[in-house]
Amino acid sequence: MITLVSRSTAFEQRVRRAFGNDLNGDVRRWQGDYAADPIHAIIDLTRDDPRVVAIGPDHPLATALAIAHGIDETRPEISVVLIADPTPDLYEAALRAGVRDVVESKASGPELRAALERASQTTAMRRRGSTAPDKALGTTGRVITVAAPKGGSGKTAIAANLGVGLAQSLPGRVVIVDLDLQFGDITNAFGLEPDITISDVTALPGRLDGARLKAALTSWNEQLFVLCAPDDPSAGDEIHEGQIHSILDLLAREFDYVVVDTPAGVAEGTLAALEKTTDLFLVCDLSVAGVRSMRKLVDALDRLEMTAANRWYFLNRADSKVGVKLEEASEATGIDFNFRLPSSRAVPLSMNRGAPIVASTPRAAFSRVVLDAVNQLTSTDEPLRSRWKVAR
Repeated sequence: MITLVSRSTAFEQRVRRAFGNDLNGDVRRWQGDYAADPIHAIIDLTRDDPRVVAIGPDHPLATALAIAHGIDETRPEISVVLIADPTPDLYEAALRAGVRDVVESKASGPELRAALERASQTTAMRRRGSTAPDKALGTTGRVITVAAPKGGSGKTAIAANLGVGLAQSLPGRVVIVDLDLQFGDITNAFGLEPDITISDVTALPGRLDGARLKAALTSWNEQLFVLCAPDDPSAGDEIHEGQIHSILDLLAREFDYVVVDTPAGVAEGTLAALEKTTDLFLVCDLSVAGVRSMRKLVDALDRLEMTAANRWYFLNRADSKVGVKLEEASEATGIDFNFRLPSSRAVPLSMNRGAPIVASTPRAAFSRVVLDAVNQLTSTDEPLRSRWKVAR
C-alpha cells in the first residue's frame, strides 16, 4: 500500500502510470489539511498501514518535512519518500526528518517506481524485524569485526557471507557496517546503490541519534541492513573515533548482530571498532606474507591489550598450494585455525555479481564453512575460542 500526500490528481496518475497494472488499487491519495490538526493528520495518513508515504511536489517543503517527522516519530517502520528538487540543504533536512529517499520532481516513471519499491522493501524488512523476539532489557547485540593484516585475504567476502548467513536465521536483525571508509566494497558484494552512506550521517550537525542512523541503512533482499561506506574516499577522513563508537553502540541496541568490515591492516577506524567488538574474526591466507602479517597483527593487538573480544581465526584458501603448508602456518602463528575456507572461483564471481555465495549457492564448500561459523555464533553465548599452541 502506497499513500500519496498530494492534492494533485496528475501526481496520482503519474505514480499509477509508473507501476502500470501492478498496483491493483494499492494506492490512495490523501488530501487532508496537515496544518489544521497535525496529530490527527498523521493518524489518518497511516490508518491503512501503508508501506510507503510519498509526499508530492505540490506541498511546501516545511509542511512535507513536518509530515515526514511526524510519521518517523509515531510509525518509524513506514518509509517516507519526498518528491522534490534535491539540494544539499534539502538532503540534510530530509535525513533529519526521517525521509527514506528524495526523488526529483521530474524523475522518470522507472526512477519513481524504483524509489518507491526500494522504500516498500525497507518497510517490509523493518516490520519483519519488529516481529523477532526482543533482546532482554538492557542487553545489546554482538558486534563482530572482521579484520585482516593484508589485502586480498577474502575478508570482505567473509564479512558479507557471514552477514547473509546470520540474516537467514534472524531476518531484519542483522546489519553490516562497511568501515573501509576509503575503498569499501560491501556495496558491490550486494549489488547495492545506496542513497545515503555513513558519511552523510556523520556530516550532519548535532548529536548522532537512532533516527538519523536508521535513515542511512540500505536494505538487501528484505533480510539484511547495510551501512555503506562513502562514495568519495576523501569523505572517510572526516569520520572520527567517537562517531564510530556511537554508530556501533546505537546499532547494537537495535540489532542482534552487527558485522563490521574493515580495511586491511589496523587503521584508526578498525581500532575504534575493536573497542566495541565482542567477537573478532581474523583472516589470513597461506601466502608467506599473509602468515607473517597475521602473527604481527595478533602480537600488536596483545600489546595494545585488545584481548577482551572472543577471537575466531579464519584461514582462507586453506587448500591452496602456492604458499606455506597448513601445519607450517599454524606453527608460525601459534594458532589452531577455527575455520578453514577452501579455494573457490565461485566466491569472487558471486561478489562481482552482487549475490554472496551463501545466498546463491548455500551447499558450496565455502558456504558450508561460513554457515558453520554462523551456527556456532547463534547456538552459544560464548563462541569456541581458538586454541593457542605454542607462543613462539
